[in-house]
Amino acid sequence: MDGAAGGSEGAVGAVVRAGGQGPGAPLATPGEGGVAQSLGNLVEATPAVFAGAVFALFGLGLLVWTAVRARHRRPVYEGAAPGRSATVAASVAVASLALGLWCFSRV
Repeated sequence: MDGAAGGSEGAVGAVVRAGGQGPGAPLATPGEGGVAQSLGNLVEATPAVFAGAVFALFGLGLLVWTAVRARHRRPVYEGAAPGRSATVAASVAVASLALGLWCFSRV
């Protein structure tokens, strides 16, 4: 029994020394030429993609809604002047789209 335990520890040590995935190593995906690459960038990029999608969808939706309301000569915000509310809403929509594109550029 002692010999079997010593053999498995030696095999794990050889894998770790060879640069393979030993205990506690990060996951890897097939990369260019079938060589494994670390998932570190993917894990860090996922929140940026999510935030970029949220900002971009919100900005696009707000911009479309503002354009439809302005085209029908309706106020975007009830109780405010139609021109002023459309200007503020369009500015927020463009800023949100810009922030979404900035998040996507961080990927």
